[in-house]
Amino acid sequence: MTDPRLSDSSVFPDPVYKETVLRPLFDGAKNHHVEAFRAVDRAHLVMLTETGILDADQAGKIAGALDAIDAEVDPTTLVYTGEVEDFFFLIEKELKKRLGPDLAGRLHTARSRNDIDHTLFKLGLKARLDVLIGKAIALHETLVAAAEREKATLIVAYTHGQPAQPTTFGHYLSAVIEVLARDIDRLFEAYEIVDLSPMGAAAITTSGFATDRARVAELLGFAAPLQNSYSCIVAVDYITSTYGALELMFLHLGRPIQDLQFWTSFEVGQIYVPNALVQISSIMPQKRNPVPIEHLRHRRARPSGGRGPCSISCTTRPLPT
Repeated sequence: MTDPRLSDSSVFPDPVYKETVLRPLFDGAKNHHVEAFRAVDRAHLVMLTETGILDADQAGKIAGALDAIDAEVDPTTLVYTGEVEDFFFLIEKELKKRLGPDLAGRLHTARSRNDIDHTLFKLGLKARLDVLIGKAIALHETLVAAAEREKATLIVAYTHGQPAQPTTFGHYLSAVIEVLARDIDRLFEAYEIVDLSPMGAAAITTSGFATDRARVAELLGFAAPLQNSYSCIVAVDYITSTYGALELMFLHLGRPIQDLQFWTSFEVGQIYVPNALVQISSIMPQKRNPVPIEHLRHRRARPSGGRGPCSISCTTRPLPT
């Protein structure tokens, strides 16, 4: 049998692979991770210098070249050509143009794209979790204020879809508040997992150089390094724990949204939606459609990958994002 390597004249990248894998990855990096790439390069450079792996002259030249790349290369204008494999190799190519291959390559001492990529993802996820936790806390504070304001407002509590006992709207909202508080705790727990730096794990087993992973973690704003180097580059529970906390929170928010929808129905009439927030039917103008609540149901379902139950009008035209 002929060795296929002897007759292989193909050249990387294959056009299909380039368009379906490499280009989307490159575009994702240039659109979402440029600032994190810059932070990782500089934190790693500082650590290499402080540990004596690079001397001050080498570090100064690399730092100057990185600054020059930032000033001269606009990521928003970049179009993927396949000349380099990914965004990392583009920066390395630019460094080599300015410093030569030996000095440029020294920035990559004791690291790999494996630990870099997970660090980029974690930095991006941390920023988004910061926003989400802030909004969840703001919602919690709003609900607490509403529960206090409505503590004497009588409503009918339902069980099995039937009117059961009198209670107050404040009492009802307090139940929502308690669940949301636990959901926020789960977001913080997920954040603690995200907040561990993979940098310094390199490909799998770290490096023979005497690096300082804790220093890189500190410079990048992480709480500490993730301890096991294999875990740094293969474990993705920081994603699943975040998604789990996110999905649970929106699943639980679906209950009060569903109740609000039910309470606005003509037959129940426990909530009145002002005219400014209702839409009428094009064929049944007497209807008062509580569209804000329908939009809440749709948005609540999106973290689970669904649209959620909606009225016919919701499912027949797109909703704004």
